[in-house]
Formats: sequence, C-alpha cells, structure tokens
Amino acid sequence: MSKPCVGCGWCCIQDPCMESHRRYGYMRRCPDLFWDEAAGRYMCGLMLDPETAVEVKRSQHAGQGCYAPLNSWRDDVRNRDDD
Repeated sequence: MSKPCVGCGWCCIQDPCMESHRRYGYMRRCPDLFWDEAAGRYMCGLMLDPETAVEVKRSQHAGQGCYAPLNSWRDDVRNRDDD
C-alpha cells in the first residue's frame, strides 16, 4: 500500500523529475520546488502552474502516493533550503 505525499521535498531535492529536466536541464534540485510556510511543506510550482499542471500531474502520478515511502524525511518535514 502506498503512503501519501507529505511534501518533504526529498524527490525534488535529491532526484528531480523528467518534467524538471526537460524545462531546466539537469540540476541537483528543481527550481520550481518551494517551501510553503503556511502549509508546512514543500510544493511543486510545476504542478501549480495552470500551463503545466495537467501534464506534470499526469507524468508524476499525482495523488497516487509517495515515490520513496521509506525515506526518513517523511518523518521530519521541514524547510531544508539552508541544509
């Protein structure tokens, strides 16, 4: 059974998606990842952009669970921008 995404940022910081690579080339971290202080989680700008949202959500299987359910960041969701 898959676990829901908690917005820990692990995927987009450690291994950006192909949509990010297509748009920005290879980068260590996706430039569209941002910390949402009010929500207390990372958010994907590509999924929120009306021009790219549908395709990115489809390609990333949004709503179908976490890609890395065993990673320790899931239990420590915090802003890692300065790490």
